[in-house]
Amino acid sequence: MELDGRFGGITVKIVVNRFNQKISFGTIKTVENNNTGDYDESFVPTISLHCALYNRSITQSYQILGTSLEDTIVVAIRSTNELSKQLLASYGDVVYQIIDVSKDSTGKPVAYDLLTLKKYVKKG
Repeated sequence: MELDGRFGGITVKIVVNRFNQKISFGTIKTVENNNTGDYDESFVPTISLHCALYNRSITQSYQILGTSLEDTIVVAIRSTNELSKQLLASYGDVVYQIIDVSKDSTGKPVAYDLLTLKKYVKKG
């Protein structure tokens, strides 16, 4: 079974069985380290979803060379209104910023969104 999505005039198809990975969304908080008693910044998840890594075409990869999107990845998730760009994402033991949320515009009951993620760099 394939899920069809429409994003800004482009139709994307993703096979349902590719949604076999987990992604967590949350924030960075200061938490106590049980081993040392010090306080460390740590990713604290608030929601977890299944996702599929979206592979860009060769043309899309060339188009983003030299732009701010060059070092980003795109993941597909089941459409939800619980996400915002203020949240961070943890995928594959790496924390990412949400750069863009492309909502599915098909209006189908089972829709998915594409998230553009960039590695999170701690400020300061």
